[in-house]
Amino acid sequence: MHDRFRRLKGFAVRRLLVALGVLGVVLAVAGLNQDYFIGPLPDGLFRPPPATPSLADRRGRVLAVTATDFARDSRPIPLSAMGPWLPQMTIGIEDHRFFSHHGMDFQASIGAAWRNLRHGRVLSGASTITQQLIKICSPRATRTLVVKAREALAAHRLERLWSKSQILESYLNRLDYGNRRLGPEAASRAYFGKAVADLTLGEAIYMAGLPQSPTRLNPWRNPSGALARYQRNVRRLAAQGCLPPHADAERLAASPPRIQNNPPPAEAGHFAVIVEATRPESSRRHTLAGRPIPTTLDNDLQLAVERLARKHLAAVSGQGVGDVAVVVLENSTGAVRALVSEGPAHHAAINAALAQRSCGSTLKPFLYLAAIDQRLLTAASLLPDTPNAVTSAYRDYDPQNFSHRYHGPVRVREALGNSMNVPAVVTLARLGARETFAEMRTWGLNFPASFSDYGAGFILGNAPVRLFDLAAAYAGLARGGLAWKARLTPGDPVESRVPATAEACAIITDILCDNEARRLSFGLASPLHFAARTAVKTGTSSGFRDGWCVGFNGSHTVAVWAGNLDGRGMGEMLSVRSAAPLWAAVMKSLYASGDAAVPELKEGPTLRNLAVAQESGRLPRAGEKTVKEWFLAGTEPTTLAADTYRDGVLYLPDEYAEWCAGPHNHLGAKVRTKGLEILFPKEGTVFEFNPNLPAGQQSLPLQATATDCQWSVNGHRLETPFLPLQRGQWHLSASAGGREASANFTVE
Repeated sequence: MHDRFRRLKGFAVRRLLVALGVLGVVLAVAGLNQDYFIGPLPDGLFRPPPATPSLADRRGRVLAVTATDFARDSRPIPLSAMGPWLPQMTIGIEDHRFFSHHGMDFQASIGAAWRNLRHGRVLSGASTITQQLIKICSPRATRTLVVKAREALAAHRLERLWSKSQILESYLNRLDYGNRRLGPEAASRAYFGKAVADLTLGEAIYMAGLPQSPTRLNPWRNPSGALARYQRNVRRLAAQGCLPPHADAERLAASPPRIQNNPPPAEAGHFAVIVEATRPESSRRHTLAGRPIPTTLDNDLQLAVERLARKHLAAVSGQGVGDVAVVVLENSTGAVRALVSEGPAHHAAINAALAQRSCGSTLKPFLYLAAIDQRLLTAASLLPDTPNAVTSAYRDYDPQNFSHRYHGPVRVREALGNSMNVPAVVTLARLGARETFAEMRTWGLNFPASFSDYGAGFILGNAPVRLFDLAAAYAGLARGGLAWKARLTPGDPVESRVPATAEACAIITDILCDNEARRLSFGLASPLHFAARTAVKTGTSSGFRDGWCVGFNGSHTVAVWAGNLDGRGMGEMLSVRSAAPLWAAVMKSLYASGDAAVPELKEGPTLRNLAVAQESGRLPRAGEKTVKEWFLAGTEPTTLAADTYRDGVLYLPDEYAEWCAGPHNHLGAKVRTKGLEILFPKEGTVFEFNPNLPAGQQSLPLQATATDCQWSVNGHRLETPFLPLQRGQWHLSASAGGREASANFTVE
């Protein structure tokens, strides 16, 4: 045993002598030409400490940290933000003469060599903090005496370039504290759940010892080993006089800090993914400097909306609703203040706010906005809500209201407020469907396909949209016609478009705030009703697969989608039950936080308010019921309602004939006779007989301005208003009430 010890000791002596000899040569050469011997300092030294990408909410609070291949969490911070204890305790443990040497501590090196000699093995290398920093920033290399000598000389050179504070800050931010946590801020959050500046003396000593062997001293896997190192360091610091005067070493050793296991922040996960996917490369470079990317999200509001979404899902999940999404935007800036997607665990990776879903009736406000802005309609204009109002424009399209009732003549305010389908399609035909589809895109509604794929049905919801984009479009309406994309970070550019005038937007907003205008479809006590002026629109897709509720007050826009991401329907659950209650809950929360209501409209040179006849929308006759309505200047009605009445009976144009004769005529109206006209087929129409279809499936539905016509073709009377197709020239005639009409058509 003694012989072996002597051999080890002799080996250590030889190593020490060789090391001292090499060091002497190195110093001699360095004195002659240090730059040649050392070469340039490591490039990594002059790059910012590596940082994991992180996002901060609008108040600077870290929302999420994204793991990278070099760390799970790394958040470089200034030395001034590291608090009083950790830097001091790190210096005491690693290099207690840090402030007195110039990069190389000869006293420590000789002491370390002597200890290694006594024990016959290498116990420590006595590298200073500056030398360790050079090593961390250098490419990996075999640990030879020459390499160590170069590191020592590089440390000496660095001390001439940087201050001690710069060196210490760079060193601490690059230290590995175990569990892939780099730097003291990430480690302090992980092990103690607090900022490093808030560490107690004991916590700082505990954490300062971890980089000495981050794997072996892992406090989560080897708590006893980490504790033993902590107690050893307490005694060492006390022996070196590095503890503050008030500290009791025995008490510190006997009362070790309590270790926690805190994962990095992962709030607003779906929002974080969007930001990471869309932020520019210039923003990504900021991450390397350790600065969190500022975002527009308000985490307090985000958490509140998440709670409301989960509560709503719990209430409606038994009725067929499995997923919900909510987007909250600030009107004035378009900033995303909350973005939530909640549903079952197997849908957790899907962001429902970005899913393309059938949009129901949520596009109708933009349809009527265009019609009013182009002065084609006013809010008081009458539109037909009748079974045959659409057929003249769209022969094969037969839209119906969800109530399966037809209300006859309705004012635009009623048509939009009650979300009637037939008046919307009639308006679309007058505006031009293709042109209106293109207009929707200017609001930022990016439909995945072209107009040809949807046809006129896009206005009733067969075109899918994203909740995220729909919220931005409504925020543009709230801004008075200034449309731009929702903003995720304060630096996002604003590329503003102006699809409509502020005055037309104000009229549509007033309709969306009008609870009385919704009465026929929603009643007066629905979740859509607020005492404060609040604009809102719902939408339900076919098959009850999607429920929507979108609206705004004077401060924020709130958009809600409810449904099932796997495409299942929700029974027969309308949006007023599937989505509106959650929308109302979020809106109430915003009002409780100080949101303003939608401002009242004011008359001016471009906006007028006057009383019109309730049933006709014209200037009222004496004693007639009236309603107040808003108009763009120059579009106010100029004719009296008196010419629509005769002996107290309301007379309507021929297009209302079928409705007047049906069971929904609540007005007791009659048709104003102008003569009989064949609506289909029109004079001169040419049809093509398809030989590949059974003859029984090819017939023409005959229509005229009267519903009780007697039809004849080529002089032969028809029993039903349907004509089987046969090749040839045909003369069609109709008669009703002593009136006659005819049309010629061809079948080829």
